[in-house]
Amino acid sequence: MTERPKARQRDQIDGLLSMEGKLPPQAPELEQAVLGAIMINDDRGMAEVGDILRPEMFYVHAHQLIYGAMVRLYEKGQDIDILTVTMDLKASGELDTVGGPFYVSQLTNKVAQSLHIQTHALIVVQQYIAREAIRLNTEAANKAYAGDDAFDVVESTIHDLEQSIAHNLKR
Repeated sequence: MTERPKARQRDQIDGLLSMEGKLPPQAPELEQAVLGAIMINDDRGMAEVGDILRPEMFYVHAHQLIYGAMVRLYEKGQDIDILTVTMDLKASGELDTVGGPFYVSQLTNKVAQSLHIQTHALIVVQQYIAREAIRLNTEAANKAYAGDDAFDVVESTIHDLEQSIAHNLKR
């Protein structure tokens, strides 16, 4: 299986930050709560977060795959619950990768109150944007060390960060 560019970028960020003794910005418990709330609330949950979340915004790879299954079901107009998500993941060959049906079913136990799904989703987005900022600034540092023109490096980094933020803040 070919490694996806976003996963490779996340691995690069993880490697850089772990060398410095820091973990990348992330909120796996909130990711679980968002996924669980969507399965509890079906299309109401997706209606609240579908415009602000994309699969790659989740830090945990399994959560990216699970949310991707939810998006597929939502786009087809199908119900989103533990069974349909599990069936979609099985059909796409991703069920074992996410931890199996047990992991999917346990996500609904992570929901304290589904009323806060949008707040939790926005925190997931903020963590993603912070990781993107780290990634872009790491790329800028590498270009600067390589001797690239400093003005071009700064200009392209600012442009890329603005594009990332604008693309991710469709609220």
